[in-house]
Amino acid sequence: MPSPEHSPQPPSRRRKHYLPLSEVEPGMILGDAIVIAERNTLRLRLPAEHELTETNLRQLGAYHAEFVCVSLPDPRSDEEVAADAVAAAARVTEIFSGADLSQPAVAALLERVLAYRSA
Repeated sequence: MPSPEHSPQPPSRRRKHYLPLSEVEPGMILGDAIVIAERNTLRLRLPAEHELTETNLRQLGAYHAEFVCVSLPDPRSDEEVAADAVAAAARVTEIFSGADLSQPAVAALLERVLAYRSA
């Protein structure tokens, strides 16, 4: 029987974080695509899940990028993820408690915010 520290791990779960460019390091994975255009001319395009290089970071600095969305490993257990989702849903429900959910636009907004906060 394998010891707990050598037991098989579930597939790696990742979570998006917005970091200042000064904290982003080569090898980090983009969480969202980056598209930089200037005067209707595409200057830089990096797709989501792109592994950042030192050159990419210099380019982002040259275009005055301040923050970058990166995808980092999520160390939380399944139980912690579930508890965080429940807490986030409770908070969003509290925020919308005075809203008129009979209005389709408000109900749709609540649904989208709940989906976003539970991800």
